[in-house]
Amino acid sequence: MSQHIIVLSADIASKIAAGEVVERPASIVKELLENSIDAGAANINVELEKGGCQSIKVSDDGAGIDTIDVPLVFERHATSKIRSFEDIYSVSSFGFRGEAMPSIASVARVELITRKEGEKEGIRAVAERGAVKEIAPAGAPVGTQILVSNIFAHIPARKKFLKKEATEQGLCMDAITRLALAHPEIRFRVLVNGKEVFTAPQTKDLKQRVAAVLGMDFSASCISVQGRNENISLSGFVSHPEFTRANSKNIYFYVHKRFVRDNSLLHAVLSAYRQIIPPRRYPAGVIFIELPPQDVDVNVHPAKLEVRFKDARAVYELLSNAVAGQLAGLSASKGSFVYRLADKKEEPAAQAWTRQQKYTDKTSNYSSSGRNASSMLSDIETIPNVISSQALPEAGQHQQKQLTFSGLNYLGQFAGTYLVFSSTEELLLIDQHAAHERILLEKLKRTSSEKLPAQQLLMPEIVSMPPHQIDLFAQNMDLLKQTGLEVEVFGKDALAIKALPAILSGAQAREIIADIADKLKEQNESASWQEKKEEIFASLACRAAIKANHELSTDEVGALCRELSEAPYNATCPHGRPITVKISLSEIERMFKRK
Repeated sequence: MSQHIIVLSADIASKIAAGEVVERPASIVKELLENSIDAGAANINVELEKGGCQSIKVSDDGAGIDTIDVPLVFERHATSKIRSFEDIYSVSSFGFRGEAMPSIASVARVELITRKEGEKEGIRAVAERGAVKEIAPAGAPVGTQILVSNIFAHIPARKKFLKKEATEQGLCMDAITRLALAHPEIRFRVLVNGKEVFTAPQTKDLKQRVAAVLGMDFSASCISVQGRNENISLSGFVSHPEFTRANSKNIYFYVHKRFVRDNSLLHAVLSAYRQIIPPRRYPAGVIFIELPPQDVDVNVHPAKLEVRFKDARAVYELLSNAVAGQLAGLSASKGSFVYRLADKKEEPAAQAWTRQQKYTDKTSNYSSSGRNASSMLSDIETIPNVISSQALPEAGQHQQKQLTFSGLNYLGQFAGTYLVFSSTEELLLIDQHAAHERILLEKLKRTSSEKLPAQQLLMPEIVSMPPHQIDLFAQNMDLLKQTGLEVEVFGKDALAIKALPAILSGAQAREIIADIADKLKEQNESASWQEKKEEIFASLACRAAIKANHELSTDEVGALCRELSEAPYNATCPHGRPITVKISLSEIERMFKRK
């Protein structure tokens, strides 16, 4: 390879630079929609063919483009948004770099038709490979229509790395829904292969737009959040603590109505929910932050997905306090536990005392009798052996050390969550939820070659969901049937749940479906059928397992211990958390300074 420095041709440089903006069809959708919003459109239509991999068409009724400006649309660094370098720090619109249209035209064929209000006719321009091929008058309504086709046709290496059509379509829908959330004043309509899949009517009520985009279930669980200090204001919604998801992807942050990802903002919200939602569960939310343009830098990421705040601490504290203030005092409707947010000024000792008194009332008095775990197990009659010996690792294979209860005394249940055992040398704590998760997962895996028994619901339950999640279920119907789930697409934004796995007959259908949607979305495209199935099994096991703060009878503890001792890989739950914690006598003696 030559070491001489050369100047790349304009064509090659254009294709490389395009990668900063045009990574995939979703990038094109995002840029075109932002241009339509900047043009003041009240109605935006998006049409995707083959998930956006074949063509993308965006039409709007915005201001349109002046005839004399049309050739400049495809010129590098051409923009109507800035006149000097300093303008970069005060621009409030989406696009101002003048890179999007030239970059798109360098990797695809772009046909633009536009007309300004008051002009008798419009103009049509075609650009390809970074050059304008045609400009001519054309009949057109007021606004702009852009058709992008032959995407990556002359860059086969990039086209090869596109995902399946369904995956690319899902990413396009993500881009659309993010913008639709931030602009309730605009009507959005999306067609895929000629079929309408998403509509968000115009509204002045943000909550109505949230319902249209994220579903009625989330909208019904919304808590309004407001906050303001000298220079920063925020507004939006977060979910009630009972409405949780399997990951944090349902929390949307916007700065100046631009969707951003920011770990500090995420941490601020999660800190407010600390100790009031179960571990490994996340709230949902839509938060809008406004501050002077000069106090935020939106250009630290090529796609503007990350921002840098001049006073990050002030933003963090305002957001965390605003969310915490709304959550304070909320109670779980089912009375299973109380959501509490302690005052920061409250003495830690007082908190500890309150908590200890609560737990003391719940703790069983088995410690005085100290029943032997082995004898307790023998008292249980006709406990089914749910894990056969064939499910255990064969001799010679690597395997985890199996848990045994031989020689342990059962002392009782602590905090309604942990089972406490003792021997002459150590204390053993078992997380009852984690233990039951492992037991159920192994039971489900044992039947993985069969269809799980299903429990028909008396009446189908309708679950509202965003369109891109509906598509995920539609693509995986056969897989879901194998796991005992019977669902049907019910309109554009809902699923009808007709049956659940028998193991989950007492669980909430909408919570199960939401968790599975998150799992399906997280799955790598190359994941096998079996891998997807086991991910769903893990979600089902988590939902069906006994929960924290649930008191167990002695017989229930015995059954749990027996099944756990027979389950393979019983050191951790399906998520990798430890099931047991051991505290040796020597550790305890050191705590009391006896050693």
